[in-house]
Amino acid sequence: MYGYVQGVGVAFMGLTLAICFVLGAVSALRMPILVFTLVVMVVMAAYAIFSVVAGMPFLLALGLSMALASVLEAGFIFTHGVLYFVYVRRANETRAHRKIESKYTTD
Repeated sequence: MYGYVQGVGVAFMGLTLAICFVLGAVSALRMPILVFTLVVMVVMAAYAIFSVVAGMPFLLALGLSMALASVLEAGFIFTHGVLYFVYVRRANETRAHRKIESKYTTD
């Protein structure tokens, strides 16, 4: 088994995944989805290339880079989900049922 997956590498990978989730969530606030997708692709390719150069097996590097990309996207989607529910709730509160007052009398 490759040494990176055992021991300390697993702890750092968990921390890396948590940081990627937070970065994806923060990026969702100001970055359009197309630009964010391009950034994710660059991060994924860079991680895979640097991992292979550092001696990690190709399939493991590819799998971990896909995991990082997935977590980045999950953070992005999470923030959009939270914003959607916040705005939907606010919209429902402003659309409270009001009595319609007509200036015309009924016959």
